[in-house]
Amino acid sequence: MIGIDEANIFYLLLQLSIIFILTNFVNSFLKKNNQPTITGDLLVGIILGPTILGSFFPKIYNFIFPQNLVQVAMLDTLGWFGLFLVLLSTGIEVDFSSIWKQRKNALVISILDIIIPIVFSMAFIYFLPSRYFEFSDNKFITSFFISVIMTISALPIAIRALREVGIMKSDLGFLIISALTINDIIGWIVFTLLLSLFSMKFFDWEIAVKITLYTGVFTVLALNIGKKVVNWFFSKVVNQDSDGVQGVLAVLISTGVVFGLITLEIGIHTLFGFFIAGIVAGDSPIFTKSARNTVHNFVYSIFASLFFVNIGLKINFFESFNLFLALFITLVGVTGRYLGAWIGSTLSKNIKYRNIISIAHTPGGEMHIVVSLIALSFGLLNKELFVAIVFAAILSSIINGPWLAIASKRFNYLESFEVLVYPGIKLEAQYKEQAISKLLDLLKLEYREANILENVLDREDIVCSGLQNSIAIPKGNIEDETKTKIIYARLENPINWNSLDGKLTKNIFLILTSREEQENQIKVVKKITNFSKKCDEIKGLDELATEKNIEDYITKILSD
Repeated sequence: MIGIDEANIFYLLLQLSIIFILTNFVNSFLKKNNQPTITGDLLVGIILGPTILGSFFPKIYNFIFPQNLVQVAMLDTLGWFGLFLVLLSTGIEVDFSSIWKQRKNALVISILDIIIPIVFSMAFIYFLPSRYFEFSDNKFITSFFISVIMTISALPIAIRALREVGIMKSDLGFLIISALTINDIIGWIVFTLLLSLFSMKFFDWEIAVKITLYTGVFTVLALNIGKKVVNWFFSKVVNQDSDGVQGVLAVLISTGVVFGLITLEIGIHTLFGFFIAGIVAGDSPIFTKSARNTVHNFVYSIFASLFFVNIGLKINFFESFNLFLALFITLVGVTGRYLGAWIGSTLSKNIKYRNIISIAHTPGGEMHIVVSLIALSFGLLNKELFVAIVFAAILSSIINGPWLAIASKRFNYLESFEVLVYPGIKLEAQYKEQAISKLLDLLKLEYREANILENVLDREDIVCSGLQNSIAIPKGNIEDETKTKIIYARLENPINWNSLDGKLTKNIFLILTSREEQENQIKVVKKITNFSKKCDEIKGLDELATEKNIEDYITKILSD
């Protein structure tokens, strides 16, 4: 009889200790260089696995990672649990309600960013030498399946890159995130459907139609009725839990389990249920930014690392690495996703910013690795193709940040703007709507004020303007003005702006631009976002006591 004894527990604890120490060391270095931590997790797995430790120090490798069934299964279980939590966390980052309100342009970009990469990738992958398809009975189907994997862009990588360059909170940043989010949802639906259909021993049209129909019905019901049910559960557990985090985690994981069981019964992969559960839970107003950060840190500091490290522990990357295939998959994937977003941006009349939009769609990231691993476990890929896709995902993620930073240099120079400081500097307000309304009073806009206030609040409803370190940048459009206006106020009593770091907001920069001046909005957002990362400069602003000094200080920030 196979069971777990104290030796198994000891080896598991030894494995976890080594993994966590190494991943923390490597990832701290990568974070300082603005690189994705998934690279560090995979690197640690490659170092500890058969690629390096197993090849050069086999005795140490076999001591730390005994290859008996129970020991391997214990680490595998934690790794797969980590994968489920990664999908939950990814779904949480999707603000579906806000994105749906702005779906028009985003849908065009997303749909073309799925269709064109599939067609483009198929045109090249299908003509790869037959030896790469020795594991498959149908070269066309396998090529199509790999092309579908290539369409899914990396939302977390894009979010990180947009934050780094400072345009995340602009209208352009929101359009990019909206398009990527819809790309994620459609991509996962297509992938899970194809996975279910391709895994059938005998293709049956009736079963295929049922699976497709059930998946569509489940998704619609989950994003509507399911959202209300989950929100009700959140309201109950948060009221009973002093800090809300324990209850939120319980509801979140339970929702993932329930949705996963439903998708399992439908005939598609359980991971899709967890992804949709994350979207549904993340749409709840009770699920605060601080709770999201807690969940994200909990998942990515422990369980996500285990999953990606475990990939490196299972595969000898030296034996399975093919440089030509890896570079080929990278080039085809990046080019296909770039072209899809480029054409989508053109058709949606975002020609002016299509290069930025297209670059943001190029990284593969963790979702490429996840879906290709699932395909590998189903026998739809061999190890050589899997390693090539992993290489492409990592390389496209690494180059995305620097590439986007170079492209966004056009937003460095701001001209024709006016800085206004609230009389007396300090503003009394109990909530952000009141604060914004008082700032607009400065302009004496009379009958137009209500429309502008509504415009600013609508944007706040779509994407919260709270930055880190107690700064908020609400935005709006103002007609018949030639200059961009930035109105500053320091709150007498800081208020909750639902900022990412959970801090109360003290400094408000209201940004008003005309519809013809939208690029100025991006430039101001970039300048102030980068300013919000500099604690010493924020302290310098807080120490200023006269309107003139503050006006000069802000003017310098925006002009540099």
